[in-house]
Amino acid sequence: MRAPGLPAGKAGQQILRYFWKFCRPGALTRRFWELFNSLLGISVVLGYDDDVSRVPPAWFLFFFAPLTAEYVSGSSPYLNPFVLLANLLLYGGGTILIRELRVRWGKGWLAVFTLSAAYMVAEEGLMLNTLFDPLKNATGRALGVNWVWTAGMLVVHSLVSICVPILLAEAIYDQRSKESWVKPRVFWWLLLAFAANVFGLGRLIAPNNRPGVIYFLVEAAFIGGCFWLARNMPAPRPVDGDGRIELAPGKLFFGSLAGMVVTMVVNFAAPTLAIPAVVKVVVMLGVYLAFLEWLRRNGVFRPGQLPLSRFAAASGIISFWILVSPLKSLSEGNPGPACFGLLVAVVVVQGWRRLRLARAA
Repeated sequence: MRAPGLPAGKAGQQILRYFWKFCRPGALTRRFWELFNSLLGISVVLGYDDDVSRVPPAWFLFFFAPLTAEYVSGSSPYLNPFVLLANLLLYGGGTILIRELRVRWGKGWLAVFTLSAAYMVAEEGLMLNTLFDPLKNATGRALGVNWVWTAGMLVVHSLVSICVPILLAEAIYDQRSKESWVKPRVFWWLLLAFAANVFGLGRLIAPNNRPGVIYFLVEAAFIGGCFWLARNMPAPRPVDGDGRIELAPGKLFFGSLAGMVVTMVVNFAAPTLAIPAVVKVVVMLGVYLAFLEWLRRNGVFRPGQLPLSRFAAASGIISFWILVSPLKSLSEGNPGPACFGLLVAVVVVQGWRRLRLARAA
């Protein structure tokens, strides 16, 4: 696509100039801290006003989405800039795309979880090949698929990679939670970058033990089916009044934390048990669905829920990873998870403080 008003030969130069203006070391560092200063409570030190609205919600979601899933969990090396860029395009881009589709189609959270399944197949299947690699995570392997690993990845990606960042961001930006956060052109650029990341970088990261073309066709059909289901499922039903259900945020926080603890303990333990693989998958998905049902029954996914209640549920899920991050650092001799866990903890605490003050006002 050519930049408007520029000859074709200058379009690439314009893009490069803009990229350098934004991403040169000093500017990137400044913009990174601009993004987080509102939630980290260091506005006075940096000389900025204490206003989260200065950070566009799409930028917050783009940078926040990879933090818990990859860096607090210790899944990615935190000093590799190329991995950081890949994670931003994968998690940040993917989360924004899913949220935009839900908003533009006028759907509810069921569409988000359906598209999360498509995201899981795109990342773990098309990109990283972990769903099919016979040499890794092959418990319960049948028909060329690592089914137990697939079930675990569905749980983690739908909750931690997609649901929680969206839930948290929409609670912080409650007044814009029903709006589209990116323009159509940006949406298509994000989709292009996401696809290039999956098909380009994925082939470099995991070039071996790739399945045959029939598996690629099945993956494409599955992803297409998820999009069709999400697009055609009914819109959320209207609720009585304004839909703002008064729930104790503390109950939602500790309930979500407990639910996440149980869900992840089962996901970690079930693959190691001496039981049939199909039972492992059923148990893992059963506990996961029970947790989602608890969240649903407590109104977390209902339209008009109070932002503090949504934030409490999201932060409860995140807090599981915050609590285990020091253990991850100690076990691996890697300070990264603990440092990022502290960063996310401060974001959660400051976000909670802001929403409580806003509710009191």
